[in-house]
Order: sequence, then C-alpha cells, then structure tokens
Amino acid sequence: MLKMEPLRRENSVCIKIDFERNSENPQRVFNSMSHLISSIEEFHSCLLNSVSAETKSKFLLSDINEGSIKSWLCPELEGDVGDEQKYRLSGFLNYCTDLVIGFIGERDTINSIEELELLERDITDAANEFEVEEFPNVFSLDRYRLLKGYTELSQSTTQLNEVDEVFFSSKGKQQKVNKRFHLTVDNVDEILIHRTEKNIAMVTLVIKKADFIGKSMWDFIKSRSTISARITHKEWLEKFHSRTETVAPGNGLLCDLLTTSFFDKKNNLIDTKYEVIKVHKKVEVNNVQQEFQYD
Repeated sequence: MLKMEPLRRENSVCIKIDFERNSENPQRVFNSMSHLISSIEEFHSCLLNSVSAETKSKFLLSDINEGSIKSWLCPELEGDVGDEQKYRLSGFLNYCTDLVIGFIGERDTINSIEELELLERDITDAANEFEVEEFPNVFSLDRYRLLKGYTELSQSTTQLNEVDEVFFSSKGKQQKVNKRFHLTVDNVDEILIHRTEKNIAMVTLVIKKADFIGKSMWDFIKSRSTISARITHKEWLEKFHSRTETVAPGNGLLCDLLTTSFFDKKNNLIDTKYEVIKVHKKVEVNNVQQEFQYD
C-alpha cells in the first residue's frame, strides 16, 4: 500500500460517497459509485479525443478507503506518446474534470448550448496551459459527447437518498457533486440537434454480436466498421427467436438499413443511428475473418 501513495497523490482522482449509516437499499451506494466512475471516464474520453485522438485513457483502481466509500482512480494513458506528454495529458484530464464537475455546481440542468461556451473556453485555455496539443489552433471539443457525460453524471446519483452526499477530489481540491442536476438524452437532443436526415439502403451486414433475448442492439460489420443497430422486422425476429431462422456471428444478412443522421446548427454531424427495418435473407460472406479485424 505504501508504494501506491506517491502515485495516488500525483495522478489519482477520488470519488467519495458519504452515505447514511444503517439505511435501507445499501446496493444504491455501490451502483452509484460504478455509474460515477463511468461518467468520469466519459468526460476523460471526450476531453482526450479533443487534443490527442490517437491516445486512449483508462482508470486503474489504486486504492479504496473505508468509512465513507472512496475510490482512488489513476488514469493510465495508452498510445504513441512519450512519458512527459502522458504526464501533461493526465494533468489536463484531472484539471478539466474539476471544471466539468464544478460547472453544474449551481445548475439544475443545461438549457442551451450557449451555457457551455464559458466551460469550453476554460477547457481550451487549459489545453494551451498544459501544452497537450501538437497543433493548438485546431482544438475541437465534441459537445455531444461532453453532454453525454453530463447525462451519465446526472443518472449516477439518482439512486442515492437525501442524506447521501458525493464528492470529487483532484490534486487535493474537493468539491461537492450537485445531486439536483438533471439532464437526459432527450434534453441533449433538444439542445443540440437542428435537423435530421434519413436514408434507406439495401446492404449486406456481417453479424458480429446477435441479440438472442430481444432487449438489446445487434453489432454488425458494415464497410469494415462496427455499427450497433436494432432489428425491427417483427416477422423475421419471430423466426429467429423460435429458431426457424438460424444465424450466428460471421453470417451475412441482406437488409434494408435505415440510417438517421443528426446535425447541429452549424451542419456538423453529431450522431448517427441505425435500424434494420427488413431482413431479406441470409447470405454468404467472403473474407469474414478479414472483416472481423475492423472495429
């Protein structure tokens, strides 16, 4: 444990939940902690992609404290960057996570994209301060992903009771997480989406992961990229779930694919969703192993 202390002090962030003792539904605390970690990971992914697209970040659990539940998390950076750059990127991520948590301190929700402008300027200034960009003038923050992080943060505290409190700490600075803050995916769509485009095309999709229960998305390979799509062709699904139509990963499906593209006010593509509205037939696919090398 002593060996972890320097790592904790230098690079780690801490999520702490002060929970009501002897209270019902104890699993709420652990579920909330898991969701809080996921929300911080979403913020890190958004921030890192804005300055170093080839670099990835993941959390290592460096310590857990009793009493209040505290999770100390150390971001580990992967990619073709040197140790000094990784050190600066870690500092940038932790500093900006402080900014995004603090942003909702007095807010109940986010009503417009204009509210994010000051936060975005602060994050841009931080990128310059930490010298994390090779080309500082091309900084581009993914607003959709940033807001998605806020929806995750909003959902992470919903199971906690009125007495429970959440805190986030980085570099010795602790701030309370506002449990009143509420933002949904529908709210984000209302804020960001200016127009949508829909297109239906007949395509061959290679099954990567099938949904055998009927409650989740299928993963397909389309033009050497992985997409997730729900199949809404009821007649075909009935055959599949009754096993009169059998398919498995590696099989191809000739489908009518509905692609819905979402654009913001500046005509930037911010999201794409897929739906298989008709399955025509199972087809043979050549070079399936080669297709599976792509994500």
